[in-house]
Amino acid sequence: MLQRNELREKIKDYMGTIRLSGFESRMAYKLLNDLGSYADRASIDRMGNVIATFNGTDPEAPSLMIFAHMDVIGFIVSRIEPDGFLRFERVGGISEKIVQGIAVMVGSESGTFYPGMIGAKAYHGQLAEEKSKVDPFSSLFIDIGAGSERQVNELGIYVGCPVTFAPNYVELLGDRIAGAYIDDAAGMANLVQIASILNERRPRCSVHLVGTVMEEFNARGAMMAARTANTDMAICLLGPGAGDTPDQRGVNNVVLGGGPAVTLMNFHGKGTLNGNIAHQGMYQRLRKVAEDRGIPLQRSAARGALSDTAYLQLEGLGIPCLDMGTPDRYSHSPMETCDLGDLEKVGLLVAAFIDSIDRDFNLNRY
Repeated sequence: MLQRNELREKIKDYMGTIRLSGFESRMAYKLLNDLGSYADRASIDRMGNVIATFNGTDPEAPSLMIFAHMDVIGFIVSRIEPDGFLRFERVGGISEKIVQGIAVMVGSESGTFYPGMIGAKAYHGQLAEEKSKVDPFSSLFIDIGAGSERQVNELGIYVGCPVTFAPNYVELLGDRIAGAYIDDAAGMANLVQIASILNERRPRCSVHLVGTVMEEFNARGAMMAARTANTDMAICLLGPGAGDTPDQRGVNNVVLGGGPAVTLMNFHGKGTLNGNIAHQGMYQRLRKVAEDRGIPLQRSAARGALSDTAYLQLEGLGIPCLDMGTPDRYSHSPMETCDLGDLEKVGLLVAAFIDSIDRDFNLNRY
């Protein structure tokens, strides 16, 4: 079983792996190798999802899919200026407030990535009214040091090429880490942790550990993975944002260091009327397992966001779903933060939940 220091190295590795939504191949083959070293079989489906299966000892027990998304937010090159600057469009939810002056990596059509930055107008050159104004994405640009469009093209960079935040990893006080793309490197690290446990202790139910594609783009990768795996139920490893910073106090009761967190309701009301209300049978089982194992369980309910479960739950005859994972701070920024103690407990709790599933588990909502 993976120990905390091994989890630290695994999440650090995954955080540093370039994997923009729609361009996840580097991460997919890495995760395939990591999960495949434990599973009975592992493969990448046509959509690009990684699916590693552990055969259960009881064919009558419902199968379970545990998944985390491999992709990350970022940008796509939308125009190359004659003088070599790059215009871009967002991929996923990114605020204008956090991007100016940050380091990025710009991909070429051959797969090579080049460092650059999103330009930020010098403070001394700003007018008084500009100093408190957030510039729209339409006015921003990326500088890779090129002097012409031709020089950019010679690198293999054209319209449609991917851009991500530059890899970043920082160890804070205690067991807390920060950097780009903890979302959802944390969930993928848990997948490997769970795989190491299942390799030692065979479950009664068959388990599919899955890395999904394009969650940040359209939240439908897990839906396609479920069609391949033909699962009966699913857990999404994606923790809620913590409400313990000065700007978030009062939003929820979730804190870093407080243990795994389960999302009992999420709902994206901004143009997408979808979300997930936790399957009560799964939640009550998770709650009991946590209590029996002495693992603290935090609870969240929120609007304004959703996960892959929003669409996954509507597959087949209906797939019972639960969202849970490691709480984080500063989500969708270049410096997300989490607690490694929480991360470790998520994997232990999910493994214990898997161990509790037998043929008598009721998949119906009530």
